Amino acid sequence: MESFGAYLRSLREQNGKTLEQLSNSTKIAATNLDFLENDRYDLLPPKVFVKGFIRSYVRELGLDPEEAIAKFDDFVRDGEMPDLSGNESPVFINEPSKSSFIFNPWFTRILTVAGIISLGILILTGATRLFYSPQTPSESVLGREQASSSQKSLKQDSRHDTPQRSFSDSQQPKAGKKILEIKASANAWVRVAPDGGPAEEFNMAPGDVQIFSANKSFSLMTGNAGGIRIRFDGKVLQPLGKNNQTLSLTLP
Repeated sequence: MESFGAYLRSLREQNGKTLEQLSNSTKIAATNLDFLENDRYDLLPPKVFVKGFIRSYVRELGLDPEEAIAKFDDFVRDGEMPDLSGNESPVFINEPSKSSFIFNPWFTRILTVAGIISLGILILTGATRLFYSPQTPSESVLGREQASSSQKSLKQDSRHDTPQRSFSDSQQPKAGKKILEIKASANAWVRVAPDGGPAEEFNMAPGDVQIFSANKSFSLMTGNAGGIRIRFDGKVLQPLGKNNQTLSLTLP
């Protein structure tokens, strides 16, 4: 029996399309399309996202996506892909798949505790200013009583102040390194793969912050494009999309 990935590849080749062309038009990372064509479902997100990729892939070829989805469902029933829950939501899976430790209840609890501890550390170090204008040095460091005595030196230093930004300045781009910062404003599932290497999957709650570094690029996927903000290599990007929108992109 022909694998589902081989079926997709034959459709693409018959239409004279390359993976890069499909990636540019569907906004799905070329690596994920390659995973689809090679039946590497262990490297892809839950089934609800895979079906979204398939619909975009086939629709871009001018074909009926429902026929491809039917073949995909047949393929799953044949047992060639780990059986996933049929109740996936656009962001989280209500009934986790046993095939991935990411969705194990204990892992979720550990991740939540780690997130709370990390948030406490960020609060203590002042990183909660991430989306707010920082206080002036006279208020945050010297105090009101000392501000009057040091006002002259602060005025001299103010000529060298950098513009305030919505992201913290604690993570500046390092020489030869790319820095990716992700902040969640709503619940969001996120998957990040630096330099095409092993990917890290995690769930983010409002206020959570994740910071990554890479030599060249990042592959990013999320189930809630409107629920996260991105700063890449020191530049704050425009909102990625709408709430609960599935999105996959490569930076830069």
